[in-house]
Amino acid sequence: MTDTMTAIEKSAAGVRMEMSDGIALLRLDEPDKSVNTLSAPVIEAMRTILDRLESGEARAAVLLSDKPGVWIAGADIEQFTQFTSAADGERATREGHKLLNRLENLPIPVVAAIDGVALGGGVETALACTYRIAADTEKTRLGLPEVQLGLLPGAGGSQRLPRLVGIRAALDLMLTGKRLDPRRAKKIGLVDEVVPGADLESIAIRIAGELADGKREPRRGNRRGSPLALERLPGVKSFIIRKAREGVMAKTRGLYPAPLRILEVVDRGLDLPVEEALELEPPAFGELSVTPEARSLVHLFFATTGAKSDAGVEGDGKALARDVERLAIVGAGFMGAGIATASAEKGMRVRLKDITPENAAKGLRTAHESLVKRARRRKRPSHEIEALKGRVTATHEYTGFRRTELVVEAVFEDVELKHRVIREVEEAASEETVLGTNTSTIPIATLAEASSRPGNVIGLHFFSPVEKMPLLEIIVTPQTEDWVTATAHAYGKRIGKTPIVVNDAPGFYANRILTPYMAEALLLLEEGVRMEELDRAMKNWGFPVGPITLYDEVGLDVAHKAAAVMREAFGDRMEESSVLDRMVEDDRMGRKNGRGFFTYEDGKKGKPDESVYGLIGDPEPKEVPEADVQERLGLTMVNEAVRCLEDDVLRNPRDGDVGAVLGIGFPPFRGGPFWYVDRTGAEQVVARLRALESRFGRRFSPSARLVEMAEKGETFFEG
Repeated sequence: MTDTMTAIEKSAAGVRMEMSDGIALLRLDEPDKSVNTLSAPVIEAMRTILDRLESGEARAAVLLSDKPGVWIAGADIEQFTQFTSAADGERATREGHKLLNRLENLPIPVVAAIDGVALGGGVETALACTYRIAADTEKTRLGLPEVQLGLLPGAGGSQRLPRLVGIRAALDLMLTGKRLDPRRAKKIGLVDEVVPGADLESIAIRIAGELADGKREPRRGNRRGSPLALERLPGVKSFIIRKAREGVMAKTRGLYPAPLRILEVVDRGLDLPVEEALELEPPAFGELSVTPEARSLVHLFFATTGAKSDAGVEGDGKALARDVERLAIVGAGFMGAGIATASAEKGMRVRLKDITPENAAKGLRTAHESLVKRARRRKRPSHEIEALKGRVTATHEYTGFRRTELVVEAVFEDVELKHRVIREVEEAASEETVLGTNTSTIPIATLAEASSRPGNVIGLHFFSPVEKMPLLEIIVTPQTEDWVTATAHAYGKRIGKTPIVVNDAPGFYANRILTPYMAEALLLLEEGVRMEELDRAMKNWGFPVGPITLYDEVGLDVAHKAAAVMREAFGDRMEESSVLDRMVEDDRMGRKNGRGFFTYEDGKKGKPDESVYGLIGDPEPKEVPEADVQERLGLTMVNEAVRCLEDDVLRNPRDGDVGAVLGIGFPPFRGGPFWYVDRTGAEQVVARLRALESRFGRRFSPSARLVEMAEKGETFFEG
């Protein structure tokens, strides 16, 4: 091929065009960036290349990426922060429309050769091509995640996708933001072929030639028997849209405007010719782009990206970090097995230890079952599933620990037990092994007292269930070595978590701000507010579950121990009712033993258990306005978050927002506690806390930092 290939052009904007036997190879490689985006310079460069293709310089074209693991990551999200009006968003969207409409209407076929991430505008670019093939590689993923930014697909995706794959499949992608691997993308018809990564370019060139010569026909979404054709039958489309809307309302309670707007645009657009339907997107995108919800979600996107790139050490974290290929976990319970699953999925070899062979075998079985379930969901072949299972082994001894780069201690929340485990691990492991302790409240410095190598000890606070929860809270002490912190941060990223690095203190960050929130819910319960009303109020505020349900999910015994630690550390600011004492005395542990605030049958949550009210003194039912419940619970969490910044537990407000949203479910559309203060205004937050303080006492006293910000008119973030 090299003999017949001629380099035509190299663009500084990152698009290079080459010719091979009359086929134009368009290579994307945006300079000085780790990913390709549809930035303004790239769009301008593509316009120039489209001019040439429209003039007949090639008989077909192939769109490739020269960036490993990335095809097109989407639009340049930085531009969204510059929009000051809906017109700005609409204008930017129309530029994308013009480009992709020209691509779709070229007089020659274009093959999208996708290797790596294709998201948002990347998928929309592929949809404007004649034919789509995807490399069967680990990093190849396709999705439309705009809804996660409070937006809708703005470059034709809302209209082209349902016409290609059908309404159900398109809505599933657009309303969830999920990412598909190549095989699942082919199954729904998003890509036409899945090919080996090494052969992607040669196969794409061959297919482009066949399309140009009329030897191959592009697939059409409205062919007879296709999903779209079936969904056009009378009443079917309206049924699908109605059920989707019901699902959106059940999940979001109408707090997020983007999913509902996506449904509206898809519903209206499918009744119009595609040219007219595409005109629905720009104004809808523009209006969404300046909503408070989109502003908050875009803030979270950049905050999360920042946390992932910040190892929390001086100097180059990547250079300091050591590779973790072999991992040992002490404690093969639900948490330990979850850590094993997440690590094995990313290629690490895991040694899972417990005190008896039976416990170790049970943990191994749990890890294997989880690995198999998740692998089958991803359509992995049987030999890959067996290889995954083979990465996790079990033991009741400390054999195999000497060669591990990281050991995670995940035993019960008991200082003496953790001290004993730390001493045993250090005898079995090497002097270069990082010792991570998975504790939710006990200070790491307290645990490191048992260590002969305290510089190697670090907190790794995972959230349950490990396989699903995206946050890893990394806790450092003044003794923790920088290379240990950097290694823990790199490990967290590798297993798919967003790490935040915080300084050591009781409860760290996430559980410290959760404790007063949960305690306030129990005080309201003692006042007579019904359990279901408390849960409903906070779900309506945007939390995924209510506080009473959360108690049952966490485990009342676990919550009881954590509350004791926090009361000892912070006194009456963490004022606690006696409800937990009585629940634990009555052997109520929550979901895990089927007895908690709610009833359970075969592990399924039922109605509130009315006998709980007898345990707490039969308070008279009391109606408290929902807004008052939300204010008491929400502001106590926000106030404590700011105290964590005051006390240097947090290094910056960014990590506070990421930790609250990803760790404990603070409503994403509110942006996190610190973004919430900025959007509400510190002066207003302080006034509301003062009003609560006058009614309920000093636990609502506003933090000194908030008071100072209110007086000076300051914000946590610029802009």
